[in-house]
Amino acid sequence: MRTSLTHLLLILVTFGADAQEKFIFENTPGKLPKTVVPRRYVIHLEPDLEQMSTEGAEGVEIEVLKPSSQIVLNAVETEIWNACLAHGSSREELKPQFDAANQVVKFTTSMPLQPGRYTLSFSFRSKISNSSRGLFAQSYDLRDKAESLLATQFEPADARRGFPCWDEPSFRATFQLSVKTLKRNTAVSNMPAVAEQAFGSDQKIVIFGRTPPMASYLVALVCGKLEWLEDQVAGIRLRVLTTPGKKEFGEFALENTKKLLEYYNDYFGINYPLPKLDQIALPVNFGGAMENWGAITYNENLLLFDPANSSSATQEQALTVLAHEVAHQWFGDLVTVAWWDNLWLSESFATWMERKAEEHLYPQWRGWLRACEDRERAMFQDAQENTHPIQQPIKGEEEALEAFDDITYWKGQYFFRMLEGFLGDDAFRDGIRVFKREPILKRECH
Repeated sequence: MRTSLTHLLLILVTFGADAQEKFIFENTPGKLPKTVVPRRYVIHLEPDLEQMSTEGAEGVEIEVLKPSSQIVLNAVETEIWNACLAHGSSREELKPQFDAANQVVKFTTSMPLQPGRYTLSFSFRSKISNSSRGLFAQSYDLRDKAESLLATQFEPADARRGFPCWDEPSFRATFQLSVKTLKRNTAVSNMPAVAEQAFGSDQKIVIFGRTPPMASYLVALVCGKLEWLEDQVAGIRLRVLTTPGKKEFGEFALENTKKLLEYYNDYFGINYPLPKLDQIALPVNFGGAMENWGAITYNENLLLFDPANSSSATQEQALTVLAHEVAHQWFGDLVTVAWWDNLWLSESFATWMERKAEEHLYPQWRGWLRACEDRERAMFQDAQENTHPIQQPIKGEEEALEAFDDITYWKGQYFFRMLEGFLGDDAFRDGIRVFKREPILKRECH
Protein backbone atom coordinates (compact mmCIF):
# COMPACT_ATOMS: atom_id res chain seq x y z
CA MET A 1 0.00 0.00 0.00
CA ARG A 2 2.84 2.38 0.85
CA THR A 3 4.53 1.69 -2.51
CA SER A 4 1.34 2.41 -4.44
CA LEU A 5 0.79 5.61 -2.48
CA THR A 6 4.36 6.67 -3.16
CA HIS A 7 3.93 6.21 -6.90
CA LEU A 8 0.63 8.08 -6.85
CA LEU A 9 2.14 11.01 -4.98
CA LEU A 10 5.11 11.14 -7.34
CA ILE A 11 2.79 11.32 -10.34
CA LEU A 12 0.49 13.94 -8.82
CA VAL A 13 3.23 16.18 -7.47
CA THR A 14 5.35 15.95 -10.61
CA PHE A 15 2.76 16.35 -13.31
CA GLY A 16 -0.34 17.70 -11.58
CA ALA A 17 -3.76 16.61 -12.74
CA ASP A 18 -2.55 15.98 -16.32
CA ALA A 19 -0.26 13.00 -15.83
CA GLN A 20 2.32 12.49 -18.56
CA GLU A 21 1.41 9.74 -20.99
CA LYS A 22 3.41 6.51 -21.08
CA PHE A 23 6.26 6.48 -23.57
CA ILE A 24 5.17 5.53 -27.08
CA PHE A 25 7.96 5.58 -29.64
CA GLU A 26 5.75 6.67 -32.55
CA ASN A 27 4.51 9.70 -30.60
CA THR A 28 7.92 10.93 -29.45
CA PRO A 29 8.77 14.44 -30.76
CA GLY A 30 11.49 14.78 -33.35
CA LYS A 31 12.09 15.45 -37.03
CA LEU A 32 13.04 11.96 -38.16
CA PRO A 33 10.41 9.48 -39.40
CA LYS A 34 9.75 6.53 -37.10
CA THR A 35 9.29 4.01 -39.92
CA VAL A 36 12.97 2.95 -40.19
CA VAL A 37 15.14 2.63 -37.09
CA PRO A 38 18.79 1.69 -36.42
CA ARG A 39 19.59 -1.40 -34.38
CA ARG A 40 23.36 -1.72 -34.70
CA TYR A 41 26.12 0.56 -36.00
CA VAL A 42 29.59 -0.56 -37.06
CA ILE A 43 31.71 2.55 -37.72
CA HIS A 44 35.35 2.94 -38.76
CA LEU A 45 36.97 6.39 -38.53
CA GLU A 46 40.24 7.67 -40.01
CA PRO A 47 40.80 11.23 -38.74
CA ASP A 48 43.29 13.47 -40.56
CA LEU A 49 44.36 16.47 -38.49
CA GLU A 50 46.21 18.07 -41.37
CA GLN A 51 43.07 18.12 -43.49
CA MET A 52 40.80 18.59 -40.45
CA SER A 53 38.51 15.90 -41.78
CA THR A 54 37.60 12.28 -41.11
CA GLU A 55 37.06 9.57 -43.68
CA GLY A 56 34.94 6.70 -42.51
CA ALA A 57 33.04 3.56 -43.41
CA GLU A 58 29.74 2.74 -41.78
CA GLY A 59 27.38 -0.19 -41.75
CA VAL A 60 24.03 0.06 -39.99
CA GLU A 61 21.66 -2.80 -39.35
CA ILE A 62 18.26 -1.15 -39.68
CA GLU A 63 14.75 -2.37 -39.04
CA VAL A 64 11.86 -1.27 -41.22
CA LEU A 65 8.82 -1.03 -38.97
CA LYS A 66 6.33 0.09 -41.62
CA PRO A 67 6.55 -0.09 -45.43
CA SER A 68 8.64 2.83 -46.67
CA SER A 69 10.58 3.94 -49.75
CA GLN A 70 12.81 6.31 -47.80
CA ILE A 71 15.54 5.96 -45.22
CA VAL A 72 16.11 9.27 -43.43
CA LEU A 73 18.91 10.01 -40.96
CA ASN A 74 20.97 13.00 -39.79
CA ALA A 75 24.15 14.35 -41.32
CA VAL A 76 25.84 17.77 -41.22
CA GLU A 77 28.55 18.95 -43.63
CA THR A 78 29.19 15.37 -44.67
CA GLU A 79 29.94 13.71 -48.01
CA ILE A 80 28.58 10.21 -48.67
CA TRP A 81 29.44 7.75 -51.43
CA ASN A 82 29.24 3.99 -52.16
CA ALA A 83 25.87 3.79 -50.43
CA CYS A 84 23.96 0.54 -50.77
CA LEU A 85 21.21 -1.42 -49.07
CA ALA A 86 21.46 -5.19 -48.58
CA HIS A 87 18.73 -7.66 -47.71
CA GLY A 88 19.64 -11.30 -47.93
CA SER A 89 21.32 -11.82 -51.31
CA SER A 90 19.86 -8.65 -52.86
CA ARG A 91 21.69 -5.32 -53.03
CA GLU A 92 20.61 -1.92 -54.23
CA GLU A 93 22.84 1.08 -54.80
CA LEU A 94 21.46 4.28 -53.28
CA LYS A 95 22.01 7.96 -53.98
CA PRO A 96 22.17 10.35 -51.01
CA GLN A 97 19.87 13.37 -51.09
CA PHE A 98 20.94 16.07 -48.63
CA ASP A 99 18.63 18.52 -46.91
CA ALA A 100 21.07 20.93 -45.25
CA ALA A 101 18.34 23.06 -43.66
CA ASN A 102 16.98 20.08 -41.71
CA GLN A 103 20.38 18.40 -41.26
CA VAL A 104 19.22 15.13 -42.82
CA VAL A 105 20.21 12.84 -45.66
CA LYS A 106 17.63 10.71 -47.47
CA PHE A 107 17.99 7.50 -49.45
CA THR A 108 15.11 6.55 -51.75
CA THR A 109 14.67 2.90 -52.74
CA SER A 110 13.29 1.66 -56.05
CA MET A 111 10.52 -0.29 -54.32
CA PRO A 112 8.88 0.18 -50.91
CA LEU A 113 10.79 -1.67 -48.20
CA GLN A 114 8.74 -4.23 -46.33
CA PRO A 115 9.08 -4.69 -42.56
CA GLY A 116 12.24 -6.55 -41.63
CA ARG A 117 15.99 -6.19 -41.13
CA TYR A 118 18.32 -4.66 -43.73
CA THR A 119 21.93 -3.42 -43.81
CA LEU A 120 22.68 0.12 -44.94
CA SER A 121 26.34 0.78 -45.72
CA PHE A 122 28.32 3.71 -47.12
CA SER A 123 31.60 5.61 -47.05
CA PHE A 124 31.68 9.19 -45.78
CA ARG A 125 33.82 12.21 -45.07
CA SER A 126 33.04 14.62 -42.22
CA LYS A 127 34.76 17.66 -40.77
CA ILE A 128 36.88 17.96 -37.64
CA SER A 129 35.98 21.09 -35.68
CA ASN A 130 38.12 23.55 -33.73
CA SER A 131 35.30 24.05 -31.23
CA SER A 132 33.82 21.41 -28.96
CA ARG A 133 31.08 20.22 -31.32
CA GLY A 134 31.11 16.85 -33.02
CA LEU A 135 34.60 15.39 -33.43
CA PHE A 136 36.99 18.21 -32.55
CA ALA A 137 40.71 18.84 -32.20
CA GLN A 138 42.52 20.38 -29.25
CA SER A 139 45.98 21.91 -29.52
CA TYR A 140 48.08 22.34 -26.38
CA ASP A 141 51.71 22.80 -25.39
CA LEU A 142 53.73 19.91 -24.04
CA ARG A 143 57.29 20.76 -23.00
CA ASP A 144 57.32 23.73 -25.42
CA LYS A 145 56.08 21.54 -28.25
CA ALA A 146 52.63 21.72 -29.82
CA GLU A 147 50.54 18.59 -29.41
CA SER A 148 47.07 17.68 -30.66
CA LEU A 149 44.29 15.61 -29.21
CA LEU A 150 40.97 14.49 -30.72
CA ALA A 151 37.79 14.27 -28.70
CA THR A 152 34.02 14.19 -29.17
CA GLN A 153 31.16 16.28 -27.83
CA PHE A 154 27.89 15.01 -29.27
CA GLU A 155 25.22 16.26 -26.84
CA PRO A 156 22.61 17.30 -27.64
CA ALA A 157 22.67 16.82 -31.42
CA ASP A 158 26.21 16.82 -32.81
CA ALA A 159 26.87 13.13 -33.37
CA ARG A 160 25.59 13.87 -36.89
CA ARG A 161 28.71 16.01 -37.38
CA GLY A 162 30.96 13.03 -36.66
CA PHE A 163 29.14 10.36 -38.67
CA PRO A 164 25.69 9.99 -40.28
CA CYS A 165 23.23 8.58 -37.75
CA TRP A 166 19.75 8.76 -36.27
CA ASP A 167 20.73 11.59 -33.96
CA GLU A 168 17.67 11.84 -31.73
CA PRO A 169 17.67 10.26 -28.26
CA SER A 170 14.70 7.93 -28.81
CA PHE A 171 16.65 6.03 -31.51
CA ARG A 172 18.75 3.76 -29.30
CA ALA A 173 21.12 1.27 -30.92
CA THR A 174 24.41 -0.50 -30.26
CA PHE A 175 27.66 1.03 -31.53
CA GLN A 176 30.94 -0.67 -32.39
CA LEU A 177 33.71 1.77 -33.27
CA SER A 178 37.18 1.40 -34.69
CA VAL A 179 39.70 4.16 -35.35
CA LYS A 180 43.00 4.56 -37.18
CA THR A 181 45.46 6.62 -35.18
CA LEU A 182 49.18 7.03 -34.49
CA LYS A 183 50.85 4.14 -32.66
CA ARG A 184 51.97 6.50 -29.90
CA ASN A 185 48.39 7.60 -29.22
CA THR A 186 45.96 6.16 -26.74
CA ALA A 187 42.42 5.72 -28.07
CA VAL A 188 39.47 5.67 -25.68
CA SER A 189 35.81 4.98 -26.37
CA ASN A 190 32.72 3.83 -24.50
CA MET A 191 33.82 0.19 -24.38
CA PRO A 192 37.27 -1.36 -23.88
CA ALA A 193 39.51 -1.96 -26.86
CA VAL A 194 39.21 -5.57 -27.99
CA ALA A 195 41.94 -5.56 -30.66
CA GLU A 196 44.79 -3.48 -32.07
CA GLN A 197 46.38 -3.96 -35.47
CA ALA A 198 49.50 -2.24 -36.80
CA PHE A 199 48.94 -0.18 -39.94
CA GLY A 200 52.09 0.87 -41.75
CA SER A 201 55.13 2.05 -39.85
CA ASP A 202 53.58 4.56 -37.46
CA GLN A 203 49.83 3.92 -37.29
CA LYS A 204 47.46 1.39 -35.80
CA ILE A 205 43.78 0.47 -35.91
CA VAL A 206 42.03 0.15 -32.55
CA ILE A 207 38.77 -1.82 -32.41
CA PHE A 208 36.42 -1.31 -29.48
CA GLY A 209 33.77 -3.62 -28.08
CA ARG A 210 30.08 -3.30 -28.86
CA THR A 211 28.10 -1.00 -26.58
CA PRO A 212 24.71 -1.72 -25.06
CA PRO A 213 21.80 0.07 -26.81
CA MET A 214 22.21 3.79 -26.22
CA ALA A 215 21.50 7.20 -27.72
CA SER A 216 23.89 8.60 -30.33
CA TYR A 217 24.80 11.63 -28.20
CA LEU A 218 26.53 9.33 -25.69
CA VAL A 219 29.08 7.95 -28.18
CA ALA A 220 32.64 8.93 -27.24
CA LEU A 221 36.07 8.87 -28.83
CA VAL A 222 39.31 10.42 -27.56
CA CYS A 223 42.70 9.95 -29.27
CA GLY A 224 46.00 11.46 -28.20
CA LYS A 225 49.08 11.19 -26.00
CA LEU A 226 47.59 10.17 -22.67
CA GLU A 227 48.72 8.69 -19.39
CA TRP A 228 46.57 7.43 -16.56
CA LEU A 229 46.03 6.15 -13.06
CA GLU A 230 44.18 2.84 -12.84
CA ASP A 231 42.27 0.86 -10.23
CA GLN A 232 39.18 -1.30 -9.99
CA VAL A 233 36.09 -1.70 -7.85
CA ALA A 234 33.54 -4.53 -7.96
CA GLY A 235 35.24 -5.90 -11.08
CA ILE A 236 34.99 -2.58 -12.96
CA ARG A 237 38.23 -1.17 -14.39
CA LEU A 238 38.63 2.51 -13.51
CA ARG A 239 41.00 4.99 -15.12
CA VAL A 240 41.61 8.72 -14.90
CA LEU A 241 43.40 9.78 -18.08
CA THR A 242 45.30 13.04 -18.59
CA THR A 243 47.76 14.61 -20.96
CA PRO A 244 51.42 13.82 -20.01
CA GLY A 245 52.69 15.14 -16.69
CA LYS A 246 49.34 15.48 -14.91
CA LYS A 247 48.18 11.99 -13.98
CA GLU A 248 49.11 12.34 -10.30
CA PHE A 249 46.46 15.05 -10.02
CA GLY A 250 43.84 12.44 -10.85
CA GLU A 251 44.29 10.56 -7.58
CA PHE A 252 41.44 12.37 -5.81
CA ALA A 253 39.05 11.62 -8.69
CA LEU A 254 40.09 7.96 -8.87
CA GLU A 255 39.64 7.33 -5.15
CA ASN A 256 36.27 9.03 -5.09
CA THR A 257 35.07 7.24 -8.21
CA LYS A 258 35.54 3.98 -6.31
CA LYS A 259 33.43 5.33 -3.45
CA LEU A 260 30.77 6.73 -5.78
CA LEU A 261 30.32 3.49 -7.71
CA GLU A 262 29.80 1.59 -4.47
CA TYR A 263 27.33 4.21 -3.23
CA TYR A 264 25.36 4.40 -6.49
CA ASN A 265 25.31 0.61 -6.94
CA ASP A 266 23.60 0.40 -3.58
CA TYR A 267 21.35 3.46 -3.94
CA PHE A 268 19.97 2.59 -7.38
CA GLY A 269 19.82 -1.14 -6.71
CA ILE A 270 21.44 -1.74 -10.12
CA ASN A 271 25.16 -2.28 -10.52
CA TYR A 272 27.14 -0.17 -12.98
CA PRO A 273 26.56 -2.14 -16.20
CA LEU A 274 29.74 -1.61 -18.26
CA PRO A 275 33.09 -3.37 -17.81
CA LYS A 276 35.05 -0.13 -17.39
CA LEU A 277 34.72 3.55 -16.58
CA ASP A 278 37.26 5.96 -18.05
CA GLN A 279 37.37 9.65 -17.11
CA ILE A 280 39.40 11.84 -19.42
CA ALA A 281 40.74 15.30 -18.52
CA LEU A 282 40.82 17.48 -21.65
CA PRO A 283 43.38 20.31 -21.51
CA VAL A 284 41.69 23.18 -23.41
CA ASN A 285 38.62 24.33 -25.32
CA PHE A 286 36.08 22.25 -23.40
CA GLY A 287 33.56 24.08 -21.31
CA GLY A 288 32.41 21.54 -18.74
CA ALA A 289 31.92 17.79 -18.54
CA MET A 290 30.02 15.19 -20.56
CA GLU A 291 28.56 11.92 -19.30
CA ASN A 292 29.46 9.71 -22.28
CA TRP A 293 28.66 6.17 -21.15
CA GLY A 294 31.87 4.56 -19.90
CA ALA A 295 34.09 7.43 -21.14
CA ILE A 296 33.31 10.69 -19.33
CA THR A 297 35.12 13.80 -20.59
CA TYR A 298 35.95 16.81 -18.42
CA ASN A 299 37.64 20.14 -18.65
CA GLU A 300 40.76 19.22 -16.68
CA ASN A 301 40.17 22.11 -14.24
CA LEU A 302 36.95 20.37 -13.14
CA LEU A 303 38.47 16.92 -12.58
CA LEU A 304 42.06 17.24 -11.46
CA PHE A 305 43.10 18.26 -7.94
CA ASP A 306 46.56 19.21 -6.69
CA PRO A 307 46.54 18.74 -2.89
CA ALA A 308 49.67 20.87 -2.52
CA ASN A 309 48.38 23.91 -4.37
CA SER A 310 44.62 23.67 -4.99
CA SER A 311 42.06 25.25 -2.69
CA SER A 312 39.37 23.44 -0.72
CA ALA A 313 36.81 25.04 -3.05
CA THR A 314 38.55 23.36 -6.01
CA GLN A 315 38.42 20.03 -4.19
CA GLU A 316 34.72 20.40 -3.44
CA GLN A 317 33.99 21.38 -7.05
CA ALA A 318 35.91 18.37 -8.35
CA LEU A 319 33.86 16.07 -6.13
CA THR A 320 30.47 17.49 -7.10
CA VAL A 321 31.22 17.50 -10.85
CA LEU A 322 32.53 13.95 -10.55
CA ALA A 323 29.45 12.85 -8.59
CA HIS A 324 27.16 14.53 -11.15
CA GLU A 325 28.70 12.82 -14.18
CA VAL A 326 28.98 9.40 -12.54
CA ALA A 327 25.31 9.63 -11.49
CA HIS A 328 24.48 10.16 -15.16
CA GLN A 329 25.87 6.71 -15.92
CA TRP A 330 22.57 5.44 -14.49
CA PHE A 331 20.22 8.41 -14.80
CA GLY A 332 20.85 9.68 -18.32
CA ASP A 333 22.78 6.79 -19.89
CA LEU A 334 21.24 3.53 -18.66
CA VAL A 335 17.87 5.31 -18.77
CA THR A 336 17.75 8.15 -21.29
CA VAL A 337 15.23 10.88 -22.07
CA ALA A 338 13.18 10.13 -25.19
CA TRP A 339 13.20 13.83 -26.17
CA TRP A 340 14.83 17.00 -24.91
CA ASP A 341 11.68 18.37 -23.23
CA ASN A 342 12.50 15.93 -20.43
CA LEU A 343 16.11 17.06 -20.14
CA TRP A 344 15.36 18.31 -16.64
CA LEU A 345 14.73 14.73 -15.46
CA SER A 346 18.32 13.89 -16.31
CA GLU A 347 20.13 17.09 -15.32
CA SER A 348 18.07 18.07 -12.28
CA PHE A 349 18.35 14.57 -10.91
CA ALA A 350 22.13 14.38 -11.43
CA THR A 351 22.51 17.79 -9.79
CA TRP A 352 20.44 16.66 -6.80
CA MET A 353 22.38 13.39 -6.69
CA GLU A 354 25.76 15.15 -6.65
CA ARG A 355 24.81 16.90 -3.42
CA LYS A 356 23.35 13.72 -1.92
CA ALA A 357 26.56 11.84 -2.73
CA GLU A 358 28.68 14.67 -1.31
CA GLU A 359 26.63 14.59 1.87
CA HIS A 360 27.19 10.83 2.12
CA LEU A 361 30.95 10.91 1.44
CA TYR A 362 31.91 14.22 3.09
CA PRO A 363 29.20 15.29 5.56
CA GLN A 364 31.66 17.73 7.18
CA TRP A 365 31.57 19.84 4.00
CA ARG A 366 27.88 20.68 4.61
CA GLY A 367 27.14 20.52 0.91
CA TRP A 368 23.46 21.44 1.09
CA LEU A 369 24.34 24.62 2.97
CA ARG A 370 26.75 25.62 0.20
CA ALA A 371 24.10 24.68 -2.39
CA CYS A 372 21.99 27.63 -1.21
CA GLU A 373 23.96 29.68 -3.74
CA ASP A 374 22.58 27.43 -6.49
CA ARG A 375 19.06 27.98 -5.17
CA GLU A 376 19.48 31.76 -5.15
CA ARG A 377 20.84 31.71 -8.70
CA ALA A 378 17.83 29.71 -9.88
CA MET A 379 15.41 32.01 -8.05
CA PHE A 380 17.04 35.05 -9.66
CA GLN A 381 16.57 33.60 -13.14
CA ASP A 382 13.06 32.47 -12.24
CA ALA A 383 12.18 36.09 -11.44
CA GLN A 384 13.07 37.27 -14.94
CA GLU A 385 10.57 37.79 -17.75
CA ASN A 386 12.20 35.04 -19.80
CA THR A 387 11.77 32.37 -17.12
CA HIS A 388 10.28 29.00 -18.02
CA PRO A 389 8.91 25.86 -16.35
CA ILE A 390 11.36 23.18 -15.28
CA GLN A 391 9.91 20.98 -18.01
CA GLN A 392 9.65 23.09 -21.14
CA PRO A 393 8.64 22.22 -24.70
CA ILE A 394 11.58 21.73 -27.08
CA LYS A 395 10.64 21.99 -30.75
CA GLY A 396 14.02 21.16 -32.24
CA GLU A 397 17.67 20.44 -31.53
CA GLU A 398 18.56 24.14 -31.74
CA GLU A 399 16.31 24.80 -28.72
CA ALA A 400 17.79 21.92 -26.72
CA LEU A 401 21.05 23.80 -26.08
CA GLU A 402 19.09 26.66 -24.51
CA ALA A 403 17.52 24.27 -21.99
CA PHE A 404 20.85 23.71 -20.19
CA ASP A 405 20.34 26.59 -17.76
CA ASP A 406 20.06 27.39 -14.05
CA ILE A 407 16.36 26.50 -13.84
CA THR A 408 16.92 23.07 -15.36
CA TYR A 409 19.84 22.32 -13.05
CA TRP A 410 19.32 24.22 -9.82
CA LYS A 411 15.57 24.74 -9.53
CA GLY A 412 15.07 21.14 -10.62
CA GLN A 413 17.56 20.03 -7.98
CA TYR A 414 15.50 21.61 -5.22
CA PHE A 415 12.31 20.19 -6.71
CA PHE A 416 13.75 16.69 -6.20
CA ARG A 417 14.92 17.63 -2.71
CA MET A 418 11.38 18.78 -1.90
CA LEU A 419 9.90 15.50 -3.17
CA GLU A 420 12.35 13.46 -1.12
CA GLY A 421 11.58 15.53 1.96
CA PHE A 422 7.85 15.04 1.43
CA LEU A 423 7.94 11.30 0.74
CA GLY A 424 10.86 10.34 2.97
CA ASP A 425 14.32 9.13 1.98
CA ASP A 426 13.50 5.42 1.81
CA ALA A 427 10.20 5.77 -0.06
CA PHE A 428 11.76 8.13 -2.60
CA ARG A 429 14.71 5.80 -3.17
CA ASP A 430 12.38 2.80 -3.59
CA GLY A 431 10.40 4.71 -6.21
CA ILE A 432 13.59 5.47 -8.15
CA ARG A 433 14.61 1.81 -8.05
CA VAL A 434 11.26 0.74 -9.50
CA PHE A 435 11.45 3.48 -12.15
CA LYS A 436 14.88 2.27 -13.28
CA ARG A 437 14.17 -1.46 -13.15
CA GLU A 438 10.93 -1.44 -15.15
CA PRO A 439 12.42 -0.12 -18.43
CA ILE A 440 15.30 -2.61 -18.19
CA LEU A 441 13.03 -5.58 -17.55
CA LYS A 442 10.87 -4.55 -20.51
CA ARG A 443 13.98 -3.86 -22.64
CA GLU A 444 12.75 -0.29 -23.12
CA CYS A 445 15.47 2.09 -21.93
CA HIS A 446 13.92 5.44 -22.84
